[in-house]
Amino acid sequence: MENTNIEMSEKMRRRETMRGTVLTLMGGVFWGLAGVFGKYSFEHKGMTAQWLVNVRLIIAGLILLATVYMKQKKDTFRVWKNVRHAIRMILYGAIGIAACQMTYYMAVDDSNAGIATVLQYTAPVMIMVYLSIRNRKLPEVSERVALILAFGGIILLATHGHLTELSISKTTLVLGLMSAVATVFYNLLPGNLMDEYSTFAIVGWGMLVSGIGLLPFVRPWNTTPLITWDWQTFLCTGVVIIVGTVLSFGCYMEGVRLIGGSRASLFASVEPLTATIASVLFMGVAFSVMDLLGFVGIIGAVVILSLPRKGKE
Repeated sequence: MENTNIEMSEKMRRRETMRGTVLTLMGGVFWGLAGVFGKYSFEHKGMTAQWLVNVRLIIAGLILLATVYMKQKKDTFRVWKNVRHAIRMILYGAIGIAACQMTYYMAVDDSNAGIATVLQYTAPVMIMVYLSIRNRKLPEVSERVALILAFGGIILLATHGHLTELSISKTTLVLGLMSAVATVFYNLLPGNLMDEYSTFAIVGWGMLVSGIGLLPFVRPWNTTPLITWDWQTFLCTGVVIIVGTVLSFGCYMEGVRLIGGSRASLFASVEPLTATIASVLFMGVAFSVMDLLGFVGIIGAVVILSLPRKGKE
C-alpha cells in the first residue's frame, strides 16, 4: 500500500510538472504573438502604438480585476486603504507597466516584434547587475558569462559587427533598452505587494491605473476614427489584449505556482523565439546572420540567469 501511494504521488508530481511546463510555454508563446499582431495593426490598420497600449491596459486591467473581485470581493480594493502601498502601486503602474508597455510597442512599431522583444529581454541582466551593485558583491562566474553574452548580443544586433555604424535605428535601440529598464522596475517596484494582496490584484490595478493615467496624453478617442475597423483589426486587438495579456499572464503565473519561478522564467524565454519566428512567417521580416547571433547571445544570457544555482531555487 505504501509503495502504491508513493507511485501515485510521483505520478501526480510528474503530471503537475508537465502541466506547469506547458502552461509556462503557452504564456511565453502568447506574449511573443502579441507583439507580432500589434505590428500588423500598426502597418496595415492605421493603429498607433500609443492607442493600442492605452486601450490594452484599461481593458486588460478591468478583466483581471473582475476575476479578482469574483474571489476576493471587497478585498479587491484593500490596497488603496494603505497610503504607502497605494503610492507604490501608482509608481508601479506608471513606471513599471505604462513605461514598459509603451516603449516596447513603440520599438515594435519602429522595427519589428523580434528585435523589440529580444532587446527587452536584456532586463534580467540589468537586474543581475543592479543586485550585484546593491549587495556589493561581484557576480558569479555564470552571471559574468551572461553579462558578456548579453552585451555582445546587443552589439551584434545594433551594429552587425561594424562598430562605427548602427544596423537598426537609434529610436529602436533606445526604445528597446528603455523597455528593458522599465521591465526592471516592473519586477522590483511591487516588492511584497503581490504577496500581500495577490499578484492578479496588483497587476490588474497597475494596468488600470496606468491606462487611466495615459488617457490625457494619448487621447485615444482622437485617433480611433483613423483606424481601419474590420474583422482583422478586432482579431489583432483581441489577441493583444486577451491572448497576449490576460491569458499569457494567467498561464505564466499558474506555471510559476506549479514548477517555481526559476524554471518558469527559463521556459518563458520562448517569447523572443516566438516573436522572431512569427515575424518571419506572418510579417515577412528577414533577419541577417548577425541578427540571429545577437538573438542567441541575449537569449543565452537569459537562459543562464534562469538556471537554478547552488543555494537557490
